[in-house]
Amino acid sequence: MPLTDDVTVRRRESRQAAASALRREQILDAAVEAFSDKGFNGTSIRDVAARAHLSHTGVLHHFPDKTALLEAVLDRAVHRAGDEFELDAGDGATFMRGFVALAARDASRGVDAPETRMFRMISAEALSPTHPAHGYMRRWYSEVRGHATAALKDLADRGLLRIPREDIPLAAGQIAGLRDGLDPQWLLDPDSVDLVAAVRDQLRRYADIGL
Repeated sequence: MPLTDDVTVRRRESRQAAASALRREQILDAAVEAFSDKGFNGTSIRDVAARAHLSHTGVLHHFPDKTALLEAVLDRAVHRAGDEFELDAGDGATFMRGFVALAARDASRGVDAPETRMFRMISAEALSPTHPAHGYMRRWYSEVRGHATAALKDLADRGLLRIPREDIPLAAGQIAGLRDGLDPQWLLDPDSVDLVAAVRDQLRRYADIGL
C-alpha cells in the first residue's frame, strides 16, 4: 500500500514476469496454429513446442498438459471477441452490430487466419462427448444463446423486433449457430461466400435497426 495517503505506489513488473507473459503468449499463438492445422486430437505438446521454438518441458512449464493449453487458447479467443465487440451487452443494437463487426474482423483477417480455423476445428471435434472441449463448447453456445436472447428481448421492448416475441428462443439458437453454418463455406470457398453480407442479412431479419 502507499506510504502516505497522497502517493501512489508504482510497481515495476519484473523482467522475468514480463518475459514469462510474453513466452506464454507465444505458446498460445503456436497452439492456435497447430490446432488450426491438425485439431486438438492431432496435435501434440511437442508440435506446439516446435512452433514456439521451445523445448517440450518449456511448454509444460507454462501449461501442465494439452488440455490446459486448449482451455487457455479458447478462453483467449472468446474473451478477445467479447471485449472488443461487446457481445455480452444487454443493448440489442450493440449486440447485433458487434456480431456483424466480429464477422468483418474475421473476414479482414482472411481464410488463412489460424484463430478462426482453430475455433471451427475444435468446435467440430468437441461434438464427441469424450473430447476435452465438449463441456466448454456446450457452455459457450449456451452463453451466446443467452446473450442473443437478452439482445432480442431488449429490441422487442423498444419496438424494434421483427419477429414475434415468442420466437425469441428459436431466433437466439439460430444466431448462436449462424457462424457455424457460414464459416465452413467461407473458409472452403471465400470467393463464393460473402461472410459479412450473409451475417448482416440474417440479423436484419430479426430487428429493424441499421447494420
